[in-house]
Amino acid sequence: MKKYIFLWMCGCLWLGSEALAQQIPVATLFVEDQFLFNPSVAGTDDGFKVRMDNRFQWMGFVDAPITNILSAYGPHKKRNIGYGGTVGYDAAGPSGKFTMNGSFAANFALGGATRLSTGISFGFLQYRVDGTQLELDSPNDPDRQEDDYAPATMMSTFLPDAGAGVYLYHPNWYMGFSALQLFNNNIKLSGQDSKRNRLKTHFYGIAGYRIFLGENWMLEPAVLVKKVEAMPLQLDITARVMFGGQFWGGVGTRNTFKSFEDLSFMVGYIHQKRLNIGISYDYSTSPVQQYTSGTVELVIGYNFDAIRSRDE
Repeated sequence: MKKYIFLWMCGCLWLGSEALAQQIPVATLFVEDQFLFNPSVAGTDDGFKVRMDNRFQWMGFVDAPITNILSAYGPHKKRNIGYGGTVGYDAAGPSGKFTMNGSFAANFALGGATRLSTGISFGFLQYRVDGTQLELDSPNDPDRQEDDYAPATMMSTFLPDAGAGVYLYHPNWYMGFSALQLFNNNIKLSGQDSKRNRLKTHFYGIAGYRIFLGENWMLEPAVLVKKVEAMPLQLDITARVMFGGQFWGGVGTRNTFKSFEDLSFMVGYIHQKRLNIGISYDYSTSPVQQYTSGTVELVIGYNFDAIRSRDE
């Protein structure tokens, strides 16, 4: 069936295909939870934060990709260190990936209000493919041939994972660099040993600036740069305007130097500096848009009271 061919291709986004796309899901609202891409963000605030990111990719497709990630991170009460973790699950038809990571970061004052944080993360990945859902051609086709690389049963594998990053920040700006999937493990699901199923290290660079326009208005442009082997450099560029520290709205794009992929619209609300709600809508400029109503991402978060008194 055609839908299963499509879903199998989507699954290859996570199953190590060198020719298709990134193995780590994208996030339009990356400014709302930078910890997802950089473990050194843990401990950069004086209180704990919890974020839940839910992304519904290509709505309208049957069993389209869905990403759900829960993150929590914060500082030590007395020391300039931080820790946290993430739990996530990505699903696309017969394929899925479960992740769990713990992070540790050390925080240093560089002078004035500028600080530097360095962090590492360790955890594991579980990949699974339900081969019983795969039907790559018609069962009544007399010329049908079995695919040795397509499992006929439920199969899964556990792999260790690690990441590292640095983060330089100030109340008015921030920039960071990180690398995820450092181990480059080979995924073996169907008994076949193929280098095509090897996990690739993903590199991220982020930068943003907060421009205060009077007492109530703030403009925050930001960019997330992503690079993975065999893929062109990808840029996520966003700009949002915030009013009164509560309401914000913005736009963004996702593109490479060769193609323009998505146009994003974002809105959010912050209640009493604690409850955070952000939602985005991505309109794809690629041919896939004629088959989908777009992509929606929802981030819900909570900021706890400050607990750390810094020892400079």
